[in-house]
Amino acid sequence: MPDKDDKKPKEDITLEEDGNYGPKDPEKKTADLEKPEISSHEEKSSHENKPSGSEGVRRVPVEESEELSSDLPSEDESSEGKMIRKLSIRRWLVLILLLLLLILGMMFLFHKNFRVQNVRVSGNRRFSEEQIIEMSGIKNGDHLYSRISGSWKDILKLQYGKVRNRIIGSDPYISDAKVYPHYPGEVYIEVTERRKVAYVAIPDGYAIISDDSVVLEIETGDVPTGIPEIRGLPIRSAQIGKKLDLTSSEGYDICITILGAILGADANAADADPSFDFLSHVICVRYCENMTTFIDLDIPGREQVLSVKLGSLQTISDDMEWLRYAVISGDFADKPGTVLDMTGSKYLLR
Repeated sequence: MPDKDDKKPKEDITLEEDGNYGPKDPEKKTADLEKPEISSHEEKSSHENKPSGSEGVRRVPVEESEELSSDLPSEDESSEGKMIRKLSIRRWLVLILLLLLLILGMMFLFHKNFRVQNVRVSGNRRFSEEQIIEMSGIKNGDHLYSRISGSWKDILKLQYGKVRNRIIGSDPYISDAKVYPHYPGEVYIEVTERRKVAYVAIPDGYAIISDDSVVLEIETGDVPTGIPEIRGLPIRSAQIGKKLDLTSSEGYDICITILGAILGADANAADADPSFDFLSHVICVRYCENMTTFIDLDIPGREQVLSVKLGSLQTISDDMEWLRYAVISGDFADKPGTVLDMTGSKYLLR
């Protein structure tokens, strides 16, 4: 049996601070005693600085993290930047819009399609196109919309109101006009002319009048031809471009109605000779008392003048159409009688 003295001496076992048992080492103990004491605050901060996850993750100190966060834009700075970008976009849009408006304005002012290149005239019979254009004062090269004027209706309709008034005032034979631009580069002038339908005797000669009683001309020499004379009217004065001045318009209205029916018979002609001018064969229209009116006719192939007595004006249009047809057909050429009575239901030649 081994001797008790041969047994190895037991090492002193002490409980270390980490809770593990180990050999009692005087040197280690000395080294442990020489370690500086760590305060609880430093120990806590050291534990906080240790990585909690995978290796290589660096814990940033509080001071450093504050410096990094100060480099990032705040919410106020970000919204301010967005506002600046929006303002910049708006400025560019406004500049582009102004540039487009400038280009369009230059085209509107100087492009040839906005300049008068041609003037078209319609409705003229007495006057030529050149005369109507001269009355208007419009010239090639004028801006197409520079003469828009007149009443608010004319302006809304893009019409030349002042040019219209100038044309109407240029000659009494023009009763109305319509002047308007037509893109590209054209101006349309539509005129309505008066037609002389009769003349009346005045102290200074003869006044030629239209169907709306406007004095068109005053003749001091020979009697006008091709239109009838109106007799029996109480005339006070006559002035070119103005309506006939009468003391009573009753007889004048009747005479004008009769002349209008004669013109209508020519316009509605459906016979074999539509070129026959019925009005030129009427010598005169005579107004008498009791609303009785006579017209004197110069009938082709008849030596004597035929006087026609008219009654009610209710059927005057039909009466004049029948009378025109009878004159063309030669119904009065070889028949005796100088007066045709059309006041009753039957027409009588006496």
